[in-house]
Amino acid sequence: MSVSWGSKDPDEVRSYSYSWLGRLNGDTIASATLTVDGGTIVLSNTANTTDAISATVSGGAADEVATILSRVVTDGGQTLEQSIHLTIEPSAWTNAGPSTATKRQIIEMAYEECSLSGYEFDVSPEEIFTGLRKLDALMAEWRASDKDLNYNAPATFGDGDLEDYAGIPDAAISGVSISLAMSIAPQMGKAMKPESKQRLASGMQVIRAMCARVRDVGWARGTVSGAGNRYWRMSPFMRVGR
Repeated sequence: MSVSWGSKDPDEVRSYSYSWLGRLNGDTIASATLTVDGGTIVLSNTANTTDAISATVSGGAADEVATILSRVVTDGGQTLEQSIHLTIEPSAWTNAGPSTATKRQIIEMAYEECSLSGYEFDVSPEEIFTGLRKLDALMAEWRASDKDLNYNAPATFGDGDLEDYAGIPDAAISGVSISLAMSIAPQMGKAMKPESKQRLASGMQVIRAMCARVRDVGWARGTVSGAGNRYWRMSPFMRVGR
């Protein structure tokens, strides 16, 4: 099994992390290494806690998919490995701030909006994975409209990993998580709070501003042509298509 760290611009320097929770079987990490197993990225500032690893990633060639091998040794003597993929591609969100949230974090925030806390075990693993499928579906719907957030969609619907980076800008997390909560709440028998709906309106305003595209506009009738325009002898105005 491999996980994804989403995408990174070739010129971007970004910090990533991966949680080993759920695979340690109650054990803790004693030491860890991160090595580039494919691609031209450069790793620095590699570190680990008792249950996670992290690194700063720079470089990479456009359109390559780099592979990073994470190997940990636990206090109990286990040696575990994990392949992590990172796509290198120009970012459409260079001015939208960082993108650091995992899919699990967004789903947990959605359940918190429904007054359910995963860390208090009110949410079952099955409900978390249901949230993942609903997140995939919501982002697919948005991608087909005017709200494409560069979500790190799985190759096959429903096959994503909770620890995958979502790929969306952090500035969009509030709007996405509350929108996800709106689709989760009915099946949980929950009603959204008025303040959640107010924050959703604010979050969606941010998302629409981030996704706005300026349309190409042709010359208006009556636009005066410059001195260098070769049609100026025939008319002082720019030619406009019929």
